[in-house]
Amino acid sequence: MNQAGDFGELAMNLHDQNGTLATVEGVLQFATEVLRYDHASVLLMRRRRPETVAATDELITKADQLQLDFGEGPSLLAISDHADVLVEDTTTETRWPEWSPIAAEYGIRGALAIRLFTEHSTSGVLNLVSAQPLDFTDADRESARLLALHASIAIASARLETSLREAIDSRKIVGQAVGRLMERYGLDAVQSFVVLRRYSQDRNQRLNAVAAHVIETGNLPD
Repeated sequence: MNQAGDFGELAMNLHDQNGTLATVEGVLQFATEVLRYDHASVLLMRRRRPETVAATDELITKADQLQLDFGEGPSLLAISDHADVLVEDTTTETRWPEWSPIAAEYGIRGALAIRLFTEHSTSGVLNLVSAQPLDFTDADRESARLLALHASIAIASARLETSLREAIDSRKIVGQAVGRLMERYGLDAVQSFVVLRRYSQDRNQRLNAVAAHVIETGNLPD
């Protein structure tokens, strides 16, 4: 494997993806097609809790969920310890007595969980899965870490881009609603925005949801 060339191409491909899910799927494809793992999955932190956003097989998604249900497993340990977690063989693994036997039944014999992180926080976990026990070399571990590094950067970038796009769209919606209220009720821009915000707070609704209602109906919510 021309590792430098493969990872260089990976970086360009991930940069060209549109959205977080497409970026994650690019990472999984590289893990299985280039690094030759049987399966892979990515868990991302959402509201301080990891959640599988994509996996190459439904059984891997179920195995990830079992970790959350049991409160044990390599992904959770990678998050809490901020370190790679290697599972050489689930049939002899003793650290997670509930998760390991079921993972073995699902066809997971070896696994490597690598934390995905930004400068300030953990963003998730990359799980690399083998149908056979893992006998890792230093080169294998370095390749896996390099993939996780590329994944961390690309996923953080995709999430930021999505957040910025949503913020811009939200501002457009609020701006249109302000214009409707100005036209309908003879308010100025500041007064119209205050009205929208008050309705949002009183009804415990997001501001852009109230704004969307105004745009669609021409009226404030009942």
